[in-house]
Amino acid sequence: MPLSMTLAMRNDDYLAPLACGDVTAERLALTLRRDTARALDWVDDPSVDAGELSLSKHIQRLAAGNFSVVAIPFFAERAFCQRCFFVRRGSGLRDFRDLDGKRVGTNDWHATGNTWSRAILRNAGVKIEEMRWWVGSVDGAPSRGRGTLPPHGQYIASGRTLLAMLLEAELDALMCPNPPKGFYAADSPIVRLVPDYKRAEREYYLRTGIYPLQHIVGVRRETFERNPWAAVSLYNALERSKTSWQASLRALPEMLPWILPEIEDTIALMGEDWLPNGVAVNRKVIQTFLDEQVAQALIAKPLAFEALFSEFEGAVKA
Repeated sequence: MPLSMTLAMRNDDYLAPLACGDVTAERLALTLRRDTARALDWVDDPSVDAGELSLSKHIQRLAAGNFSVVAIPFFAERAFCQRCFFVRRGSGLRDFRDLDGKRVGTNDWHATGNTWSRAILRNAGVKIEEMRWWVGSVDGAPSRGRGTLPPHGQYIASGRTLLAMLLEAELDALMCPNPPKGFYAADSPIVRLVPDYKRAEREYYLRTGIYPLQHIVGVRRETFERNPWAAVSLYNALERSKTSWQASLRALPEMLPWILPEIEDTIALMGEDWLPNGVAVNRKVIQTFLDEQVAQALIAKPLAFEALFSEFEGAVKA
């Protein structure tokens, strides 16, 4: 009899084959909850067995001795972060180095994407510890989590927003994964620090080979310990769903008029599988991120690479 499992994920395109039943998980009766807004909150819901996780916060959880979730090396989200910096139109700020010593607002200090964004600053020679950081809601939407901030950071007052602080020149820039409200309006007062972010991100990839990991998938420990094979079955189903979705993309050029050349350009640059899962093929990007966790004082001491996925790899070999 199949094992019942509930999986919470963002509503991403690559899940369509799994959601539609074209792909199934062997020996699992899988209930898929696709909820982009709340997918990452599943750890607090005991009715959910597995789901999407912030890579950064999972590492911090392990470093603090919390082993309640077992990670599997399916990388549910990747994203470049050169696009994630916003400034006032006419500010004169045009480069990452221009943010040295400046006042910057961000939505979540401990988040994966913001960790990668601070790594961009560090790689540009910016001393993030000499900047002034404010953390809170960007434009009124709830901010995810709080946690301890470094000495150069502080939370904004209740009722305030980072966007208002930027517009009132109390901040020099915002660093957040999504553009703030009003960004896409004609003559918006907010612009990107790096207007040609596509070029900057391609150059970063060509230089480093890194397509930054953002989210992984985790299985609740009690579920894993009772049925470790279920984590392997879940990984395989997610991978088949992603692969099936990738194979279909060239046949869907009507989604946007020039999406086909974008697909072709991506494959030419990154290969047929631009979203590779598994441990070995992602070793460099994982280790780079682990190093940033220490360099940015998000964890007190290095976490061994093997600590992230050794239990899953053991289940694969069993």
